[in-house]
Amino acid sequence: MTIIILYTVKIDLEGLSPIETVERARNHVVSMTGNIVTPTPIPALALVTAAADALEAADLIYQSNRGRLDLLARNERWRELRELIKDLGGYVQAVCGGDAEKITSTAFGVRALPSPPELMPAPGNLRAVPTTKLGEIRLRWGGVRNKKSYVIQWTDGDPLVEANWTLMDITPKNFYTRTGLDRNKTYSFRVLAVGAAGAGPASDIAVAQPR
Repeated sequence: MTIIILYTVKIDLEGLSPIETVERARNHVVSMTGNIVTPTPIPALALVTAAADALEAADLIYQSNRGRLDLLARNERWRELRELIKDLGGYVQAVCGGDAEKITSTAFGVRALPSPPELMPAPGNLRAVPTTKLGEIRLRWGGVRNKKSYVIQWTDGDPLVEANWTLMDITPKNFYTRTGLDRNKTYSFRVLAVGAAGAGPASDIAVAQPR
């Protein structure tokens, strides 16, 4: 019998200094730019680069002045960049599905899972409801135990054509609000839960048209 060993993303930000965190972020950006494994990174690599630049600048100011306010500003930029790297790790886990070679191609480490991971079930009870604001739809769905994140997909075309579905966002929460939608279009949404083995099956489709 063939044993398939699956892996999970190893983020390992603990113990890194601000400048080491900047270097880590830039390594991810370089490794994921043009990488066919990660065609549409979330968060966007430009956003990660901007956050790394902001932290580097804030750290230089603090190292020069050692002021209390400079320290608070540096630490806030540091927190923001760490959160972006964690979100990037969630995206990598979602698209790599436990493949160690794919994960390491993004400059993240890997951790072997001790036992075959459970494939996540499809999220239930997906609702898409227009809000009182123009061009805005709010999504909500039933939570899935032991998930790492949720992948949200959408289309303004025929939802029965698989090729029409595209990635909208990845979130750890079981609710999401999309803004800036066309009031003259009808949108279809579906959600997949991501676990250690990657993304599970899609939820039922929810359809809505914004006000």
